[in-house]
Amino acid sequence: MPYKLDVWADGACRRNGQPGAIGGAGIWFGRPVNGSRGWIRALPLHPIPTNQRAELTAIIFALEMARDRRDELNDRPYFMLTVYTDSKYAHGCMCEWLDQWRDNGWVNSRGVAVVNRDLIQEAADLLDDLENGGEVKFTWIPREQNQDADRLANEAYDKQEYY
Repeated sequence: MPYKLDVWADGACRRNGQPGAIGGAGIWFGRPVNGSRGWIRALPLHPIPTNQRAELTAIIFALEMARDRRDELNDRPYFMLTVYTDSKYAHGCMCEWLDQWRDNGWVNSRGVAVVNRDLIQEAADLLDDLENGGEVKFTWIPREQNQDADRLANEAYDKQEYY
């Protein structure tokens, strides 16, 4: 019997791409993982945080937590993960452009290096791992359907404001 896991991911950034920018990622699981449903992560201050980097960080965070959960399961069942995001950019990176970028040596259709390659490649490596013995689906949802993850992403960067 497959093991199904749903996770909602969101990233947020204050002062997007400007000096002093801070960002956070929040993920919300449909069922508790390690005793909790919600998790937060602050973005590093370098490179300067942006909304796009925050959204990709949330995807990475979700994939890492799902991988860890899969690895904790004793019998390693077929693993079915759905990641929900309200970011058309992050969804496009994972579902529309990833294979083409890999095939083209990480340059886009205009011949320019892919922006945020470091994060996209990290997410792609996690995706490859999870798809070995399972399946991963990314689903775009309207922002209103991602409120728990959004709240957590904002909490992640709010905590940075006070340090």
